[in-house]
Amino acid sequence: MPPAIATTRLGLEALDSTCLNDVHALFSAPGHTIGDGPVADAGETLAWLRRRQGVYAELGWAWYGLWLSNQFVGTCGLFQSGRCGSDPEIGYEIAASMRGLGYAKEAAEAVTAAAGLADVRHVWATIRPANTASLRIVQALGYEYVRTDADAK
Repeated sequence: MPPAIATTRLGLEALDSTCLNDVHALFSAPGHTIGDGPVADAGETLAWLRRRQGVYAELGWAWYGLWLSNQFVGTCGLFQSGRCGSDPEIGYEIAASMRGLGYAKEAAEAVTAAAGLADVRHVWATIRPANTASLRIVQALGYEYVRTDADAK
């Protein structure tokens, strides 16, 4: 996947540790939706960024920061979860103040297309049933429902 992608409104740039402050502000904010909730320790966010950099170096699956001009909007990319065998999952998180404006769909569409160009044949999306906004996004992008599994939430 390329280190940068441009959409109509967004610039997607592969994340690295220089993005720590922006990403940690997103992950530590109330309403953080990925995983178990807000992340208090910037060290955890840095470890997350380093894991994403490792996957990019090893497999070529990028995780991007989303920029609207000079404003950090969120993140989107592919990751290894183990839930989907050797296939990647797509994930995204948009700052609470920027949700509902179509940025997640725009970014997910660009990442899905970049994955296809990188010869990734299957991309999964794991979404909690109550997250109807994300369900609408992946349905609009042509993802197919496969199954429902229970998790801790």
